[in-house]
Amino acid sequence: MEKERNIRFDKYNSQAMKGIAIVMMLLHHMYLKKSYEGYDVSYAPFPEDTMLYMCNVFKICVPIFAFISGYGLYLSYRKKRTTPVGWTVSRLIKTMSGFWIIWILSAIIFQAMFGFVTRVYFSHGNKVQSLVAMGIDFLGLKTLFGTASMNGTWWYMSAAVIFILLVPLVMKLEDCLPMVLALVVAFPHIVMLDMARETDVYTFIPVFLMGMCVAKYDLLERWLRVWNKIPQRVVKFLLELLVLFLFYKAYGKILPFLYNEIRWGIFPIIVVAFCAEFINVIPGIRQILLFLGKHSMNVFLVHTFIRHYFWKDFIYSFGHFIPDFLALLVTSLAVSIALEWLKKVSGYNRLIQNICMKIG
Repeated sequence: MEKERNIRFDKYNSQAMKGIAIVMMLLHHMYLKKSYEGYDVSYAPFPEDTMLYMCNVFKICVPIFAFISGYGLYLSYRKKRTTPVGWTVSRLIKTMSGFWIIWILSAIIFQAMFGFVTRVYFSHGNKVQSLVAMGIDFLGLKTLFGTASMNGTWWYMSAAVIFILLVPLVMKLEDCLPMVLALVVAFPHIVMLDMARETDVYTFIPVFLMGMCVAKYDLLERWLRVWNKIPQRVVKFLLELLVLFLFYKAYGKILPFLYNEIRWGIFPIIVVAFCAEFINVIPGIRQILLFLGKHSMNVFLVHTFIRHYFWKDFIYSFGHFIPDFLALLVTSLAVSIALEWLKKVSGYNRLIQNICMKIG
């Protein structure tokens, strides 16, 4: 008898996907080019050019996070038990609370150790502008205003804020959601904006809206139910693997000259579909990915301090990409685990939860 597998893109599969995306992000940031950060790295036994190309392709981690955000925020908004304003404020506080405590701790610790806050914000002499820049950075809006930030990787927090603010507006036109997506995709090309190579908040709005569309029409769940018997799933696995390989090879050759929505929209969604069905369900690997996904936001927020600003001599000291990567991953996870413990014992989590409950 043919056996069926009922796989769903639930919160656990989504969390495991975040685990894959954060691994991609670390590799992408660590190995963008030869002798990155001034350190020579061995990729043996793999060809160096192949590894560098793959790590550049791992830029798709950003649209993967954006897609998951669109998917999850759509479902959250549909289940809301409060007003649109109440949902928006509550969601902003819940999302930004993890960033705020890291911002505060980073400011205190790195100012004490390196005078970092003074160097970042107060090096131009205008105290008012410096304080404004600090406030904007604390709110996660530095990308929108072009002000100073303690951490360049935090540009994505501006995207997170924009995504949340967009949801109630887009949901007013929920029945026309595909048309909204089409207009957002078409607009930069109509007005001749060259966004093909940009890393910007607005670059990832299309894939965020794609996530909302996929959630609205249950497209990912439907796809996971297609060919879900063993013989058919083998064919499905091979076909998806072939499609992913073609997108992978085309990423740096053809797609940069076409539309961004293909490179950072369609391709990442296919990656999500493939991993959701064939990777995230593997016993052992699933548990590891769930653990990484649970800590993915903290790792994203702190890893640049470790890798780039203060301890890169340690991270790149092993001379080989695997131990270098593991050093960054393990160190970032250790910081995240300590941070989660601190948030729990200090009552920070309970405070944020109570605020969100009162608002909602």
